[in-house]
Amino acid sequence: MPDEIKRRFVQVGNKYHFPDGARAFTDHGNRLTSPSENSEVIKSLVSIAQARGWSDITLSGTERFRQEAWFAAHLAGLDVRGYSPTEFEQERLVRALARAQVPAEQSAAPGVPPSSSSLGSAGSATSAPRAGNDRAQAHPEERERQRTLQVGRLVSHGEAPYLHDPHNDMSYFVRIETPSGEREIWGVDLRRALRESLTRPQIGDEIGLRAQRQEAVKVSRREYDAEGRVIGEKPLGARRNAWIVEKRGFFSERAQVSRVLRDPSVDRQTAVKEHPELLGTYLQLHAAELAAKTLRNPEDQRRFVASVRTALADAVARGEPLPTVPLKETPAQRREPRARNAPAVAVRDSVPTR
Repeated sequence: MPDEIKRRFVQVGNKYHFPDGARAFTDHGNRLTSPSENSEVIKSLVSIAQARGWSDITLSGTERFRQEAWFAAHLAGLDVRGYSPTEFEQERLVRALARAQVPAEQSAAPGVPPSSSSLGSAGSATSAPRAGNDRAQAHPEERERQRTLQVGRLVSHGEAPYLHDPHNDMSYFVRIETPSGEREIWGVDLRRALRESLTRPQIGDEIGLRAQRQEAVKVSRREYDAEGRVIGEKPLGARRNAWIVEKRGFFSERAQVSRVLRDPSVDRQTAVKEHPELLGTYLQLHAAELAAKTLRNPEDQRRFVASVRTALADAVARGEPLPTVPLKETPAQRREPRARNAPAVAVRDSVPTR
């Protein structure tokens, strides 16, 4: 058993646990099983297989467990059975191996034949801690990166303890592959952002992620004693990011549309004809132009409208939801008599909100 594994987990017989008592994996000698899909646990199982000189492993268990284990084991130079990777996963592996500049395959020690064994998921799930939120504090550099569009190929996404640490509350991650390596982005709102995405990105698609804004929320943080047991919860304030996740082309299109909006020489009718989704935005700009007329100084009027135009164009470029057009009754509906207390029927003048 590698020393770093002994330091990371608490051993009780042939079972290894996280410090909070949750079981991480069980050592059956020539077989390792885990009830967890935790990425760090899977990497630990692969490290054990390496330390024992296993040359190939057989996987069983959930789809995500086998997917993660297949990738980690191949990176470690092990042959894998029990999982059929997709074309994207194979390409991802090749790119990861190239980035790591893996040395030539090392031969086994003379006279010692390589061994074979298996990794498996027990099929059960660890108990899920109470749903949590984004971290209460984030480094300035991390906050700035979240506001910047992060681009890469979608590798996987799902619910997990924040940073895969079982002591942390449940959060949601999106893993992307970038030219400099793979990166995980965390945020409770990422689940909603993917579910409500207009472009419906799938595994292998080029996507962009950006934190649009932060909302104040109340969260509870668990407190532990010296032995790692939960002894209570402490309430605290936190900021939760609201995310947008779309295919990369969406942001390119938005950048082009925002340039149209920024240009005051493009009249509203022409712009909306080419980009109907901008109707609500131009109505907001028109409202700003009307409000500007209350200012006496023409230069103040110009600056006010310009600042509103810039703010609206910036929001469009960031991918934020576009303003919707207010609902209204049609002329025919207004003429038609309506029974007392009958609800009004309204129609929308416009198209998409994003």
